[in-house]
This record gives sequence, structure tokens and C-alpha cells, in this order.
Amino acid sequence: MVGVPHSSGCATCVKRRIKCDERFPGCAKCEKYGKPCPGYDRGFKFIAGKPYRTPRQKSKTDTGSSSEERSKTGSPTTSDISQVGPQAVVLKEQPWSLTYGDVNVMQSLETLIDQFSQPGPSSQKHLVSQWFGFLPSVYGHSQTLDASIKSFAAHHFGKVFQNDQMIAYARAAYGEALYRLRKALKNPSECFSSHVFYSVVLLCLYELFTDTEDPESWMKHAKGLGQLVKIRGPERYRNDLDITLLKVSRGLIVMHSMFSGEPCFLATEEWHQMMRQQRVPGISPDFHNSVEQFFAYFTYAPSLVHKFYHLKHIDISTPEALPIISATLEQALDLQSKLAPWYEQFSRIAPPPLDTLASTDDPLYPIILTYSDMNHASIYCGYYAYMVIIHEILKTFGYPGPQAAMVIYYRDQICRSVEYSSVGVLGPYRLGFPLRIAIEVADSATRLWILARLEQFSKVYAASEPKNYEPIMP
Repeated sequence: MVGVPHSSGCATCVKRRIKCDERFPGCAKCEKYGKPCPGYDRGFKFIAGKPYRTPRQKSKTDTGSSSEERSKTGSPTTSDISQVGPQAVVLKEQPWSLTYGDVNVMQSLETLIDQFSQPGPSSQKHLVSQWFGFLPSVYGHSQTLDASIKSFAAHHFGKVFQNDQMIAYARAAYGEALYRLRKALKNPSECFSSHVFYSVVLLCLYELFTDTEDPESWMKHAKGLGQLVKIRGPERYRNDLDITLLKVSRGLIVMHSMFSGEPCFLATEEWHQMMRQQRVPGISPDFHNSVEQFFAYFTYAPSLVHKFYHLKHIDISTPEALPIISATLEQALDLQSKLAPWYEQFSRIAPPPLDTLASTDDPLYPIILTYSDMNHASIYCGYYAYMVIIHEILKTFGYPGPQAAMVIYYRDQICRSVEYSSVGVLGPYRLGFPLRIAIEVADSATRLWILARLEQFSKVYAASEPKNYEPIMP
């Protein structure tokens, strides 16, 4: 195929026609040559040329058979490919399961999975990175999911290589994914499938990584995701894929509920029990049980915040405000009493963080927190955020105790976790909720510090745009 490299070496060695040693991250030959090594990625190759044309078919019988086979597998037809346009994306080799040449997804997915799993060994993968591992096995079975995968993968590599053509292709694939998703959701035989569920999760994540114009965009997808999870019902989550997708989705569902004012349907014993019963592979029983217990408490956070936020719009000195204040205080104290023994148990399973010198001369947080595991860090930061909410409520309504000092302590615990937790492609995603809460109670110096980090994150993770972090709590 014209324009497709056959060597697995770096581009410089290929151009120089010498054997590349393929050392990672850059080869020794380039180092000796005195030029930076461009790396080995062959995920996407954009070429200018004529649109793809359907090959001449031998017979009507063969055509019918081929069309029927593609219909069964859900793979795109040649008419779908012809819509890609002049900027085509070509395959280095055709994977066994694919019969079309629009994008080298299968080869790129392994790189994508590896990058989203960093940092740490495979045994310490964050839950979100785990579900990326399903991508190769589900690709090629659903046109809706295929388009969603292509849009997300192309955008990621477009950002990595600063390639505007890839990013433009990602937008086109995203449009196709939305079109196919709407059709799939209207089809009774497809709407509750794992592939459609996967597409909705992936497109929501695409919005979080890409949309810099509309800060509410991810909320719209998160709302649709929640509606789909709710309509599917607890009984549909029985295989590893669906269980992992649900546990990835629930954080977005809770955040949407918290910031939209809508009730969180996951805050029921039926959903809690189902999720306790379904353990994601690779997670120890003790860690699983502790995380599920915390998440059950976490689903009650939206209702607590809603009561607190409602008081912002009324005169708290009036008689009608007293029952709301009483109910808010009662719920906050109840959750505080439940989280205390949970924390003691969890800290025995997952070692608490250690104080370490920051890698930079940070005047505000020269001592940072480091954790034994990225999963542990995510749960600890979620706990800190929850405690900020609880103590802020207790402080606001004058409950006895050092509430103001505790708000500052847990806020600073979140900020001191940023250097460790922000590593890797998913770092900003992991910190989205904790930093959203921390900035609500930040003084001017801390707020500027957080906004500076968010500005850095937003170069890769669009949802971290500082404009998305306007205060919402009283």
C-alpha cells in the first residue's frame, strides 16, 4: 500500500535506511546521529488523495453474501468508508477481524491502552484505565461503538502528535458516532446492548477530553449516561464488561446529580447491593468491599449538597429555613459518623499517604503526599472531598468544633495530592471532583494555585478549563 511504512523502526532510521535498535523511548541511533528520536508510533497515517471507491464486484451472489456477513458482524460497509472524504486514514496491515481500510485502530489501541494505564504496573491500574483493556475485543462488532472508538483514539493521538488532521478526523468520527447512537437507541434490539452502553461512556469521556467551548457539554452526556444506566436497571450488569463500565460511569452520574440538582438514583440499597456483589477482576475482596462501602456513602453526597445549596437562596433566619437546616445538619453528622469507622478500616487496607518533598520549589505546598497505589490515592482524595463538604456544612451552621480548621486541612490534603495523582493521561480526570470541591473553599492564594494547575491540565483534558470551576456552593 502506497505511503505505508513497512519498518517498525523510527522515522529517522527509516529515512536514513539504517537498522533501528528500537530502544524505548528513543533509539540509540538517533542519539548518536545527534537528532531527537521521533518514536515508533504507526497508529494513524493521513494521506491526501481521492475518496475511497468501492471495488468492482465479481457477481451479485458474492455481493449479497459479503453484505450479509458485514450486517451480521456490524462492521461498516464500503458506503460508510466513502464518507470519510479526501483525508483518508489507512491501515498498515489489515487485522484479521477487519475488512475495511479507514483507520488503523487495532494497532493503535494497544498504544492507547498502555498510555491510559500509566503510571504504575498493570496490577495498579485505575478503574477507568481497566475498561480501556476491553477495546480490542469489542472493536469490529458494532458500527456505533467503532465510530466512538475511532473518534476518541484519533483525538488522543492528534493531541499527542499535535496533528490537526487527526483531530479533524476525530470530530468527523464523533459526528458519525452520535448519528449511529441515536439510531441504536431507537432500536429495541440494540438500545440496551453492552456496545451501546460502551459507546455512551466513551463519548462522554470524549467530551471531557475535547470540549473547550461548552462547559456544560459533558453534563449533557453524563445525564444521558445516567438515564441509560437507570433504564437498563440493576439486573443487566452481570458480565465483566458491563460491571466495569457501570463502575466507571457512576462517578460521572453522581457528579452530574450533584451539580445539576437532580436526585441520584444510585442512592438506593438495590443499586448498592448489586454493586457490592459484582467485583471487578484484579481487585482484592477487602479493597472491593471497602471501596463499595465508600461509594454507597458517596451516592448520598448530592442530596446533602442540594439541601446546602438550597439554603443559599433563602433567608436562613426565617422559620421555613429551620427544618432544612436541621435536616442538612442531621445528614451531615450521620455521614460523618459512618465515614469515621470506614476510614479506620480503609487505612488498614490501603496505607495512608506519606509526606514527601515536592519536586518543584512550590511556596504554597512544599511538602506533598505520595501514595502506595494510584487506586488508593483516588479513594483517599474522594474521601477528603467528602469531608470538606461535611465540615463546610457544619461550619456554616455553627456546629461546635474546629470545623473551619478541618475544612482547610482536607482542602490542603487534596492540593498536596495533586503532584502524585496528576501523573499520566488520566491524572486530571482522577482529580476532577476533588479539585472541584477544594476550589469551593479555597482562599485567594489557594484558588490561584488550583487555577494554575487546572490551566496546565486543560491542555490535555478540556474539562479542566478554569472557566468550568466557577463557585456554586454558598
